[in-house]
Amino acid sequence: MAQINSLQEFNNITSSITSFSHAYLFNVNSLESSFLYAKEFAKSIILQGIDKELFIYEDINYKIDNDEFDDLYVVNPETIGINSEEISKLLNYMETKSLREDGRRVYIIYGFERLTRDISNKILKFLEEPQDNIYAILLTENFEKILPTIVSRCQIMNFSFPDKEENVEKIELMKNFLSMLIDKKKKTIAYENDYFYESLTNRLDFYDNFEVLEKIISETINSKYQDFESKYVLEDLKKYPNLTIINLLNITNKLKCLIKNNINLNLLLDRYIIEITEELELCKK
Repeated sequence: MAQINSLQEFNNITSSITSFSHAYLFNVNSLESSFLYAKEFAKSIILQGIDKELFIYEDINYKIDNDEFDDLYVVNPETIGINSEEISKLLNYMETKSLREDGRRVYIIYGFERLTRDISNKILKFLEEPQDNIYAILLTENFEKILPTIVSRCQIMNFSFPDKEENVEKIELMKNFLSMLIDKKKKTIAYENDYFYESLTNRLDFYDNFEVLEKIISETINSKYQDFESKYVLEDLKKYPNLTIINLLNITNKLKCLIKNNINLNLLLDRYIIEITEELELCKK
């Protein structure tokens, strides 16, 4: 595997590609670490041939970074699940041309080895008969589980990306933040919480905070079913019913998705605090 140490290093490697294949299979060390690089590669496919000085170049670049671009479709079997509706949407996407003249469409399937054999075979049909200006990026960290017929129709790219480090301090701060919400302490309001206050100046940092909150809630409910140790588990939360914890997870995920939009972060955090405390209060009634 080629060791990649930074996004710049990755771009230096991929920028030399002058003619893109219709399908790529990224064999990687970590799905979590690879997704940012896959999006960057999709961006290079979509933007190739567009003058960097044009407004459309900056517009597409911005929309891809903020998950708002119609010609980039992402499937993650782990988080959204693969069912007949999702597959129908994906297959329809693979058959539909871009609304932009000569525009390129890219679909990324994250964790391709997790798809069922039946679904893999449906996608294989499109790899065998590729549509013009439609490209596939398939990500896997279990290369040996991919059907040989899929592998043979893709250009294989072997990468080892930097692992996403766990910030122990951030985990503890977010656990403390949730604990204060459970205790209904007023100082959970962002303006009085130094850590959140600093994050309000940077959307990506703020988004990372919500990802940690999401993992704390998810790991906590998982720990009620499985006996395992995790630095993310919040004991204060385990006493609540499963449905309440699931609702907290849904609230967190919903508001996390809004962070990258042009929404006032102070107001969004206030909304989060209100919705979480209301859900916890409902449980006591």
